[in-house]
Amino acid sequence: MSLLAQTLAFTATLAGLVVLNRWITRQVQLLGLHLTGDERAAQMTYYLLMLPGILLHELSHVFMARLVGMKVGEFSLGPRPRNQTSIELGSVTVSRADVFRESLVGLAPFLCGTAVLVLVGYRVFDVGALGQAGSAAGAGGLLQALPELWQVPDFWLWAYGIFVVSNSMMPSPSDRQPWLLAGIYLAVALGGVYLLAGLPAMPEGLARWAAGVLQVLTLSFLFTLVLDLAVAAAMWIAEAVILALQSRRSSHP
Repeated sequence: MSLLAQTLAFTATLAGLVVLNRWITRQVQLLGLHLTGDERAAQMTYYLLMLPGILLHELSHVFMARLVGMKVGEFSLGPRPRNQTSIELGSVTVSRADVFRESLVGLAPFLCGTAVLVLVGYRVFDVGALGQAGSAAGAGGLLQALPELWQVPDFWLWAYGIFVVSNSMMPSPSDRQPWLLAGIYLAVALGGVYLLAGLPAMPEGLARWAAGVLQVLTLSFLFTLVLDLAVAAAMWIAEAVILALQSRRSSHP
């Protein structure tokens, strides 16, 4: 697959993860609200379910801040209201720095989460073999290879790990704050290079390497997306069952 095609495939898969992450975040809390009837209990349910991913998210900020020479201050966990429509699941305070270092700190959860998904996907679930089966024999070959996933030791534990990491690694609004300014600086720099020297063609070897990296990321994200879709379908069914039971109770006091 060419670099452009691989880039488009990666972008589409990442976009799917982002959209599904938002739906799952809302749905988990909604299910908790249906079950408990208490908004605070629903938030606590979501927090406890996602705690490993939340911990990785905040520790990623700490690691990156120290790596780029920024001081780390208060580290806290626990659901707290941020405003009327959202809650804060954890936070880390770091010293002020230039926009590029702050951007790296904000991007750290996504980078660490991606590393975990790639590592688990390839080392535990062998998604590379699944990708090869799909490329060689199409959808039929992929379906034949899928049953082997159930034979993975501790399948449900690893699947849970992928679920919580993938749904906790997306940068929060505060993480994204420095990105706009960093993007402007980068656009200006690239524009200056283009005006002065034009954009050189990417060497063929580098293009193949970049396409290979994107393929690894795409397969890992696609596998994660499939797992998250399965969980999303289960939550949708659970909500329908809960609402049906509650409706039956209310109609038969």
